Order: sequence, then structure tokens, then C-alpha cells
Amino acid sequence: MYPTFPKRHRDNPKLRFYYGDQYLGWPVYQYANGPLIENYLETSMRVLEHTVSQQRRTLAFRLDPRFPQTMPVGPMHADNACLSRFFHALRAELDAAGTKYTTEVRYLWCREQDTSDKPHYHLLLLLNYDAFRSLGTYSRSPDGGYSYDNLYHRCVRAWSWAIGWPIHDMKGLINVATDKLTQQPYVYCLHRDDAATFAQVFYAASYLCKAYSKPIARRIRCFDGSRR
Repeated sequence: MYPTFPKRHRDNPKLRFYYGDQYLGWPVYQYANGPLIENYLETSMRVLEHTVSQQRRTLAFRLDPRFPQTMPVGPMHADNACLSRFFHALRAELDAAGTKYTTEVRYLWCREQDTSDKPHYHLLLLLNYDAFRSLGTYSRSPDGGYSYDNLYHRCVRAWSWAIGWPIHDMKGLINVATDKLTQQPYVYCLHRDDAATFAQVFYAASYLCKAYSKPIARRIRCFDGSRR
């Protein structure tokens, strides 16, 4: 007899488990501690396909925003309102950059919590490459904060504002995710007709779709994607 695997999440039967190594022909992340969630893969594909249909080139990158370890647990950690504040602040930062070309802020995000007293997030951000072509330096500015005009510093400032944490204490709270095999950051220029890079970006997105460490039982949204 072949082993049988559960098809749906016990804490939310609407969520369907996915065990394959490809989704619609595209490679996906294989996690040792369990399956992916097919609903989340569907959302990821929708957001990526819509993005490439709307713009010729896309800057795609993975960020992992975290709360400070020294921050006391409070109401902020019981919902995802901080993410709404982050996207609001990031939108303001990008507008303030005054680039020649504008950009929508398209994204995928997930909420996870395993042994920590606070959750953390994984994001895939999708911007117009004609507006922003790189994250810039990750190092702090000479004043000890994140005052440069590059994209990474703008993301740090947005998260600082979203969680109400001093900008000079933000080191390590916005990590650029790295492929563990290649040790390269998940940062891509995705051309509309570039299937090879689309595969890389979708693979990076599929990590967000794993069932493991998602606090589904707490009846809080653990995954979402932009709709514009």
C-alpha cells in the first residue's frame, strides 16, 4: 500500500495541500516539513501573470520583515495591520523618489510563526523595473540610520514606520532573502517573455506557499496577494 497524504488543511478545509515538485509545469519549492498550499500557488500565479501583462519589465525581490526580539508582545502582533501600514508607507516612499516612470506596488505576502513569541513575514515585491532597477546598498548610512534614497533604505524606513520602531535600531529587521543553494539574493529583472526568469521568480514565490509554520488555527489571514 502506498502512503496516503491529507488533501486539505485540518484547521481550514478550504485550503488544499499540494505535494508536487511542479505547478502548472513550473518548479516549486519542496519543503521537508510538509506540503505547499495550492490556493496560495493559485494566487501567486495570478499575481505574477497579471504583473507581466501590465509591464514590460519587473523588478522582483524577496524581503523578510521581522519584529525586534526586544519588542514586547502586544496587539500589533495579533493581526496584519502593520503590513497595511508598510505598504502605505512604501507607496509614499516610492512616490517621493520622483522617478521618471511610476510603479504600482504589487506583492505576495505570508505570515508565519513557529517557536517565536511574535510572527514574521515573507514578501515578494514586484515593481516597475523602469522606475527601480536595484535595491541599492544594504549598509546603514553614516548617521547610523537608513537615510539613503535607494530602494532598500526606503523599505526599511517603511517598516520602521509601520511598527513604530526607531530607525537607528532597524538593523536585521528587513532581510533580503537568499537562495540557500546559490547564496544569491532573490532579486530579479523579469522580462515579459522571459520564461526562465519567470520560473525563478515563481519558485521564489512558492516558498511563501508552504503550509508549515502558518498559524492557520488562529483564524488569521496568513497569505495574500495584490489585486491591481
